[in-house]
Parts: sequence; C-alpha cells; structure tokens
Amino acid sequence: KKIHEIDVRELEMPMPMVTILRELEKLPENSALYVHHKKVPQYLLPELAERNFRTWIAEVDDQNVELLIHK
Repeated sequence: KKIHEIDVRELEMPMPMVTILRELEKLPENSALYVHHKKVPQYLLPELAERNFRTWIAEVDDQNVELLIHK
C-alpha cells in the first residue's frame, strides 16, 4: 500500500478535520493517510467510522498524535 503523509498540528480548528477529510476524499484505492496531529481528533473519529475508514492511533506525547487511516 502507498501512504500519503500530512501534518495538521499547526492548523487552527476546524482545519485539521477539514484537511483530513479532504485528503481522504482524493486518496487512491489501496492507500492510507498518515496524519501528524496534536491531539486525538474526537469529532473526526465518528465521521471516519461512518465513512468506513479504519483508524489506528498512537499517542506519542501530550502534543503529538499519529493516525493511520485507510479503508
């Protein structure tokens, strides 16, 4: 699989969620989105589940969370 990587840690709300959803819309089949975020995106997770995406979350520290999202 191919992995597309983005960093949304410096974006103001709601741009991290908007950016992630936009990137997922154009993500090629059999690819994944690797996201650097500053926190667990609580409002995004139900949206991803509704769209049948699987999400793995790694909390690196208080200001760094890594997400791997794919169908």
